[in-house]
Amino acid sequence: MKNSIGFLVVALAMFMFSCNTNTDEGIDIPEMSDELTLKSAEIAVAEVQAEAAVTECNYEVEFFANAEPILTRWWQMGKFFGWNSNLRYFENQCPDVTIEQSDDSGYPLTISLNYGDSTVLNNGKVLSGEIVMVISAPRNSQDYSRLVSFNDFSVDSMLISGTSEVVVDKLDSTFRKFESEMTFVYPDGTTVTRSAERVWQWLAGLETPEIQSDDVVIITGEVTGTIVWPDGTEETYSKTIATPLKRLAMCRYMVEGEVEVRVGGSTVSILDYGYNESGEDCDHYALLTTDAGDEVIDLSEKHYNGLAKQKMQQNQHQYSGENGNQNNNQNQNQNGNNNHNGNG
Repeated sequence: MKNSIGFLVVALAMFMFSCNTNTDEGIDIPEMSDELTLKSAEIAVAEVQAEAAVTECNYEVEFFANAEPILTRWWQMGKFFGWNSNLRYFENQCPDVTIEQSDDSGYPLTISLNYGDSTVLNNGKVLSGEIVMVISAPRNSQDYSRLVSFNDFSVDSMLISGTSEVVVDKLDSTFRKFESEMTFVYPDGTTVTRSAERVWQWLAGLETPEIQSDDVVIITGEVTGTIVWPDGTEETYSKTIATPLKRLAMCRYMVEGEVEVRVGGSTVSILDYGYNESGEDCDHYALLTTDAGDEVIDLSEKHYNGLAKQKMQQNQHQYSGENGNQNNNQNQNQNGNNNHNGNG
């Protein structure tokens, strides 16, 4: 699945991170400290989870906005949205849909999606809470847009708040532009506040709005964010989609594309979603490149436990060894307890 461009980007990143020297252009590329390497990897993993959650939100909004005409007719007839086999929800699970029309023209129109305590998708993700979208005008109007907000909404126990505005391209209806200001609170207390611009292009599935399983979407754009870890430390970062991300509707994670994370203006990690050893259409692995090297990460893991952390722990052991066996033993015991508690 990985293309030749992906190999070149990763190879270049490995060269950049492997030395402390000047390039032909005279740009100094310093080695990162172990702590910064670890934080860079953790930012990349946190962004994976945020990106996956936002994608689910955007996809829900797209589906119900595209189905708005038929949903409105059903609502006026007293019929209600319900589960069927063409949807991406687990059997007999789907949100409760309510529609509010403002005046005789019907716009602005508000669609509320209530997922209750738990609505399970076929890809395993669990949605809860409420998404509310306000549609400004009919689809063919030049004033058409959507404003989306989230009420006690979560994806897989990640709490999401904020707003997103969606604009449909007037010349090519396969394009959508998403601009969002959102905050994500992770189960361990980590908080990410991010501003994002996204452009989605449908390669397939847009002509069948009542069927979700056949959608193929390409995603480009940028993110700026601040991550605050449970201990109160924080880091500001930016993320760029270097190679467009590819989403298959029934997959839990992106199946193609590369993203670069930058801290302080320097690239600190590259994540390649195209890495796929299984050969299956949907997999949950990616290749992460940092100063610690290349490693395959499991996108479904909630905590990062890779080369950067191992390198940092090894250096801590070496440092403690210089101060005597007693400190070394204490560090070993502490690390052993952390591993036992799932924090290693």
